Amino acid sequence: MKRLELLDYARFGAGLAVVAYHYFFNGISNGKVTSISHVPELVAFAKYGFLGVEFFFMISGFVIFYSARDKTAGEFLTSRAVRLFPAFWVAVPFTVFFALFWGGDKMSVTLPEVLVNLTMVPKPLGQPFVDGVYWTLQYEWSFYFAVFLVLAAGLQSKLNRLLLLWPFYILVMRLIGIDKLPYASAYYCYFAAGALFALRMEEKSRASLAALIVSLALCVSFSAGKAAGLTINKGVEFSAIVIGAIVVCQFLFFVFLSSGAGLKLKLPGSKLAGGLTYPIYLIHAHFGYMLLSRFANDDNRAMVYSLILAAVFVVAYAIHVLVERRLAGFWTALFARSFGALGDTFQNRASGLVKFAVGTAMGRAR
Repeated sequence: MKRLELLDYARFGAGLAVVAYHYFFNGISNGKVTSISHVPELVAFAKYGFLGVEFFFMISGFVIFYSARDKTAGEFLTSRAVRLFPAFWVAVPFTVFFALFWGGDKMSVTLPEVLVNLTMVPKPLGQPFVDGVYWTLQYEWSFYFAVFLVLAAGLQSKLNRLLLLWPFYILVMRLIGIDKLPYASAYYCYFAAGALFALRMEEKSRASLAALIVSLALCVSFSAGKAAGLTINKGVEFSAIVIGAIVVCQFLFFVFLSSGAGLKLKLPGSKLAGGLTYPIYLIHAHFGYMLLSRFANDDNRAMVYSLILAAVFVVAYAIHVLVERRLAGFWTALFARSFGALGDTFQNRASGLVKFAVGTAMGRAR
């Protein structure tokens, strides 16, 4: 797939929406920023920035559809590890450094927490996140693991069909009240929607359109359905209508992206914007909360906000250029020898088991 410059802009915009949500609303609301109060005019818009995460999940589904094609299970794992781990392994100690001095009760860390967080999946291992934003990475890896299993089982040719069925599976599980099953929780409908948009760029069918419509209904229902709970928990009114409208706009973005005009659109600095988004996301939250609580008050907050944002962009740029780009060859070789080798070994054994099971079943059928 050729680079879609509008997609890089969208990724960057979603990142800024999440930053605005944390800095102007959620950090103050959850008590991690204690030195300043809300600015109502900013809160009215920033409080909906949490939907940037849902948009990230859609983008991930869209991109992974192409990343999984014509790859072995090991190659797929290598590509995902190269994308996520290098910046993350810098972001964790970066955040921990400030938490050691200014973490307080809500953002302090321990050595076991830090070490387990480096796996990117601390919750199953009994440790909290060093930074609250890391929760999304567990969903990402969960999605990647499902794709990995499909590739390892030699079912790549069935991937399109599985994607078509996924929204209906989520819908049925929700209707019968067992959406706690694997890959049935509501966030996965965003991954499914993104993948379906990618699928429809190559193969438009009534089945894919129906699956996409179901995905839209699931996404709107899930996100808009959070309005009442958010209003109670955050103490600020959230509109289900506004949330639903934003989700619809996210879907319309992908409609335009997959059109002739969207595919041809050229945008300056798009590659850099896309590259900065992940490091910005990783470092902005607790780092920003700690600096705001330490240095900001209601009189100087505009200046402090500006300085913190500048610092986040500078650090993100350094991580992107010095860690991700300059060391790209090193990371690729490292993860090819670890994740890649493990993935291909698993695929070889899984393929053998699948062939054995198919052969046994055909023998019994005779």
